[in-house]
Amino acid sequence: MHKNILIILIIQLFINKLKAVKCNWGTETNLEGIDDNLGNRANCVNCKANYYFSGANFIPGVSLCERCPISKFQDARANDGNIATLAVQCDINCPTGTQTEQGNTTYVLLRNECNFCKANYYYESFIINFTGGVDKCNKCPVQKASGFEATLGSNAKLAIQCDVTCPTGTTTKTGSTSYVSHKNECVNCNADFYFDSFYFYAGISTCKPCPVKKTSGAIHTEGLNAQIYIQCDAECPFGTVIYDGKTTYFKNDKSECVKCATNFYTIKQNGWIAGTDTCIPCPNILILSGKANYPFSATYAAQCKIVFSQFLTFSLLLIYLYFL
Repeated sequence: MHKNILIILIIQLFINKLKAVKCNWGTETNLEGIDDNLGNRANCVNCKANYYFSGANFIPGVSLCERCPISKFQDARANDGNIATLAVQCDINCPTGTQTEQGNTTYVLLRNECNFCKANYYYESFIINFTGGVDKCNKCPVQKASGFEATLGSNAKLAIQCDVTCPTGTTTKTGSTSYVSHKNECVNCNADFYFDSFYFYAGISTCKPCPVKKTSGAIHTEGLNAQIYIQCDAECPFGTVIYDGKTTYFKNDKSECVKCATNFYTIKQNGWIAGTDTCIPCPNILILSGKANYPFSATYAAQCKIVFSQFLTFSLLLIYLYFL
């Protein structure tokens, strides 16, 4: 008895297999992928997951469904052919940083509609032309504060889409205040700008404007070498130094030049103006133990005679020791 039932089932399955027809490309029955066992393609009413119908009227058993240009990674499912449009069945998002000419980040019919780089995004490739719907656009390292807009991918160069201005006071090796490909091209301090820190980071470090600009000979200089005394007119007036008694150039303003240098004096003990007035060199240069002094103390006697007498005493001592 059981054998008879089994034989009948096998025969029935074989007959159904003979009746079954394969659904058209990209379509399936409501049973998701199973061929129609009744021998009627009209039962192939759905587009499969990640397949869509692009025509005007879906006819079960006649119409075909096309493979999505980009498959969905989530929520992919079969749908009735009449509603299984590209937008429903497929991932229609434009590649990163791109959009359509109308400003949408999703395309309607073909992914090559995504042929623009969004505002503040750029396309960079030295050998490959931009392909709409395939290529991505990169986010600008520094965004434009104004005047930004979407641009056709093939024209969306870094210099057009992004703010490529070098950091304050810096330039490229050619002296340009804008870089071409990357901000680390900004390696120099501009003319009349200087750098006063320990490490210069190209594209990050900034240079300061000179307190007093050079009247001639101003040039852009490699960042770490662009010291104030090289880039600026920062020399103290003749014979003067700053507070430390040694440095002959100022950092922020000429008024820092407050002392007469070693071996220099002034006859203007009152009313002497720092950064404007100068000091006079001592008539002799063979001086020991000299030091810089503020003007009210930097008399001839203090800066020259007394120190010279010390030198004379030392010289006589050497002569005395020689003849012993």
